This record gives sequence, C-alpha cells and structure tokens, in this order.
Amino acid sequence: MKQAKGNPGKRRIGADPVADIAAAGGVAPPEWLKGGGLKAWNRLAPNVARLKLLTPVDAEAFARYCRNLARWLKMQDELDREGETYESESAHGKLKRAHPAFLIGDRLARLLEAQESVFGLNPAERQRIFAARSMTPDPAGDLFGPRREEPAAAVERPQEPKGPVGLLN
Repeated sequence: MKQAKGNPGKRRIGADPVADIAAAGGVAPPEWLKGGGLKAWNRLAPNVARLKLLTPVDAEAFARYCRNLARWLKMQDELDREGETYESESAHGKLKRAHPAFLIGDRLARLLEAQESVFGLNPAERQRIFAARSMTPDPAGDLFGPRREEPAAAVERPQEPKGPVGLLN
C-alpha cells in the first residue's frame, strides 16, 4: 500500500507488520504431534506466538492442548452422529445411559479450559496476562531510556524521649 501511494519524503519504507505475524509462528511442533492435533497447532500456534504466549519452552504443553482439542472435536463429531445417550437392557428394564463419548468429551473439556487459561486462549485470561505484563517493569527501560536504580531514601527515626516529660508532648 505504501509503495502504491509513492514515497514523497524519500524515507525508507519499513516492512509491513503482517510479515511479522508469519514469522511469529516459528515455534516448531513436537515430532509426536500428528493428525488432528497437528492441524490444530497449525491453526492456533501462529496467533498464540504473535501474542508472545508461545515460546519453544512451551511447545510440549501447547502440543498437549492441541492434541486434547483434536480429541474433543472427534468426540463432538461422534456425539453429533450417535447422540448423547444410548439405551441398555438390565434386570430393571431399559435404561438410558450417557454415551461414553459424552463422558470423555466432558473430561477433555475440563482439561481444555484449564489449558486455555495458561495460553491466554480465552478473553478473561488474556486480559489478566496482559495486565500482569504491564505491571512488571521492563528491565531494558521504557520510552525515556533505561531504568536507573535510585538510592533508597534514608528513613528518619523519631528520637526517643529522654524522660517522662517527653512522652506527654
């Protein structure tokens, strides 16, 4: 877009920030991640890395999240096809029972919710993470240069009274 408008000031044209998003997904998935988990990684990892919530150290934990997400989606597909309950025969007659995929999906949903909070994959946790980041001072400095350690001011202690008369004043 900048090049289409021209460059009347003859200043150097910087790279578009869109190119940085593609480079931010540079964290490689672990080799054991396959199938639907790898598809989830390829879909989610670039955005999470762009928010600086995914680093190479986090790759294994994020891969577990992606694998659990793929399994949860598989359970949801099975429930869509077969329903959430099934009937079984017993000595007491016909009983409606929860489908095993429903129970597995419920457990996976709980795991996913816990893992989503770690990686900022829900709005409330993302806001909490960003607020915590803003409260942490950057050791490199801020807009006005590097931080300097200021000497602690000497705390003046009140003088001890030398007699009972000083206590009343």
